[in-house]
Amino acid sequence: MATTGEWRMLGPLREDSPERIGPYGVRARLGAGGMGEVFLGVRDDGGEPVAVKTVRRDVAQNPGFRTRFRREIDVARSVADPHLAPLLDGDADAEVPWLATGYVAGPTLSAAVRRAGALAEAEVRMLGAGLARALAAVHGAGIVHRDVKPGNVMLAADGPRLIDFGIARDAAATALTTTSRMVGSPSFMSPEHVAGSGRVVPASDVFCLASLLCFAVTGREPFGDGPVAAVLYRVKYVEADLDGVPDALRAVLERCLVAEPADRPGAAALAELLDPGAADRWPREVARQIAEHERELARVVALDGPLLPGYTPTEMAAGSSPAPHQLPTRGTDFTPGLHIAPTQGPGLAAPPRRRSRRTLAIALAALIVAGAATGGVLAWRDRNNTPNEAAPGGGSSSGGPSRDGGRAEGPRIVAGVDENGGPDASGTVPYGRDVRPAGWKKSWKGKFSGKPIGCSAGRDVIACRLTDGTYEGLSAADGHRLWTFDTGQTSRAAGWGPTGQFFMPASATRPTVHDDSVLLAAGGQLRSLDARTGAVRWETRGGGAHNLGSAPMVLDGLVFAATTSVPDGAQLAAYDVKTGAEKWREPLASEGLSQAQRGNFWPVAIGGDVVYAAGEDGPKAFRPKDGTLLGTTQDCGGLRLRGESVYCSTYTSNGSDSGFGTDMSVLRLEAGALKTRGKVPLDSGIAAEATPVAVDDRVMVIRRSSEHASDVPDEFVVVGRDTGRLLGRFPLPGAKEEGMSNPASGALIVADTLVWADTAMLYTAPIRPDGTLGELAGTRLPGAPGPSPTPEYDMADGIQLDKELNAPQMLPAGGVVHVVYDDGTTVSVPLPG
Repeated sequence: MATTGEWRMLGPLREDSPERIGPYGVRARLGAGGMGEVFLGVRDDGGEPVAVKTVRRDVAQNPGFRTRFRREIDVARSVADPHLAPLLDGDADAEVPWLATGYVAGPTLSAAVRRAGALAEAEVRMLGAGLARALAAVHGAGIVHRDVKPGNVMLAADGPRLIDFGIARDAAATALTTTSRMVGSPSFMSPEHVAGSGRVVPASDVFCLASLLCFAVTGREPFGDGPVAAVLYRVKYVEADLDGVPDALRAVLERCLVAEPADRPGAAALAELLDPGAADRWPREVARQIAEHERELARVVALDGPLLPGYTPTEMAAGSSPAPHQLPTRGTDFTPGLHIAPTQGPGLAAPPRRRSRRTLAIALAALIVAGAATGGVLAWRDRNNTPNEAAPGGGSSSGGPSRDGGRAEGPRIVAGVDENGGPDASGTVPYGRDVRPAGWKKSWKGKFSGKPIGCSAGRDVIACRLTDGTYEGLSAADGHRLWTFDTGQTSRAAGWGPTGQFFMPASATRPTVHDDSVLLAAGGQLRSLDARTGAVRWETRGGGAHNLGSAPMVLDGLVFAATTSVPDGAQLAAYDVKTGAEKWREPLASEGLSQAQRGNFWPVAIGGDVVYAAGEDGPKAFRPKDGTLLGTTQDCGGLRLRGESVYCSTYTSNGSDSGFGTDMSVLRLEAGALKTRGKVPLDSGIAAEATPVAVDDRVMVIRRSSEHASDVPDEFVVVGRDTGRLLGRFPLPGAKEEGMSNPASGALIVADTLVWADTAMLYTAPIRPDGTLGELAGTRLPGAPGPSPTPEYDMADGIQLDKELNAPQMLPAGGVVHVVYDDGTTVSVPLPG
């Protein structure tokens, strides 16, 4: 009925976490389940630790819920098997209903396979036989589990445990327990799940178990990845990929993976088929993971009190004392921010498909530029009119921090700029032409030592992540190299595997420049570096990149970052920007996600007093100071904020001959609450194969391109923000020679000017006060590399970013534009006009 969360193991309590639930003292936070939060509990009189699952207040208030919950407790108590996490206690009538199950000290199957790799056949037989016997016990009690997946299987020292009956149902109580929402995880569903939840039967669990065992022995999902609809189609017609499954095991699993439920073996019979040749212990690496969980559990149980915010079990055991504000709230009067995980996500970005070389660079750029795959990095004008750091007009430096001497008053760069522009990810840079980096006097050319794939520019530094997971900083004033930060994990370059799985050495995120610091997460640590020296100021346990756009964000003295290095089990956490002390965390995604459900579960934008993050069930809005959930939406993704409105995009098939065509709609939402307030009217000729890249108070800029539709040009289109009226179209020139490529950056708006770059030129078009556009001008960039040969390599192992020709990254810092190229060349010029 509960999960332990990601392999990071036990987490600290939040400031509003309860101290007690029923007879259990709360020691740590385990994560979030389908209906509520899950905690580690221990009775005052001792006994084994338990997982205590609480229920959200709004769920508990639904008519008939407590009756269903009471039945769930009663039925689950009747089920017993060594391979089930037993139900021990529960109270459906408590103010906050709860139930307690045996706590399993070990990783989920999904986490174990990610860390240790696929299991051997004998180990999979042991796993499958144990789980099949657990299902036989469940089915014998008249229950269908309905969500057998790697995230619902725990690996303990003495064998597997099947968990989470939170969406199981009594087969005799259909009217009470059936809902209209599909229950299950796409890659681990049965054809009956796809047909409708009312058709799910015990044999459906057997089908799902066979899929799970395919995953365990191959390390990949048997029905592939891509859009949810495509995965469900393959499930419905049982198009499983069993390549790599050993022959004897394959023969067993093929009997389970058939369309007709009646043709599948029962759970008990499946256990007998799997028994021959089963191992009697886990492999060494899995055993090591289990031992880590056991040691962590022992440390927490040995504490005098709960695990507090900002501490690991080791730090607490060492006797570190928390600050008073970190102590949890007493009592059980709490409203946890709980996570409901729908089966189908709201149009999460699919992994990149293999595509033509003409458009691959464009597509990779879109992964960076498109809001669904990225987060906006902070950049704003100081609200307090603090000292200016750069004199306008390219003259001698005047203004800046007091360390540089006398200063004139004026605006300065407080935080960094990236491909999304300012803090609201609107694609608009909120600096005027009078704002320049500290000490910048004239155009310059610099060089990174490798291929940059994610940069942020501030007043002192241009910081970039390279494809090998290292970071480098160039001086924003003159381009000389300031520092290198080596993560120590550079075994292979970044990219996507053949199944679409994203890989980044050290799970290194894109850096974020803020004031005189660079924030980044790599190697399981969130760090703050000195922007000018690269020295580490503080570090704390943290997450890593889920995709190219993953990056920390900063607002009101807090750093916001994901807590995991993979999308599964991701949470949004807030840390003190000066010390790294954790303040709170809230769930963004559940465990055991399919490839189709995985997204960039990081903060994506800030605006006003709200931080926005991508979640499994759609964008979420949080209050920065305490993590209160302000709003969420499943309508669309790719947030771009402007004033009191949030703009986001959604896509529908347009029935094109290629079968891949999509039309974009742009919705306008209320800031914070994320309630839909309208739609931007777009002509169908503009909406096809389009992505919004920038929005200001007058215009919206759209990028169009398609590898499948020859009639869709590569272009930027400008329309009225509120009217959708066409204002201008700018075709991208591309390369003139066969076998050459000339990718373009994303477009941004800075100082009332539309700006973008390609491999040789910087393009600008003024935006007039009435929203109409002036004449497009092209300025040659001295030192820019120009078009390059289109790369060719064997893509059998996926997309390798160190072998690709990646699009330029344009970083306008007010009156200065930096352009970072694929080969590391970086040029910095005044903004033309």
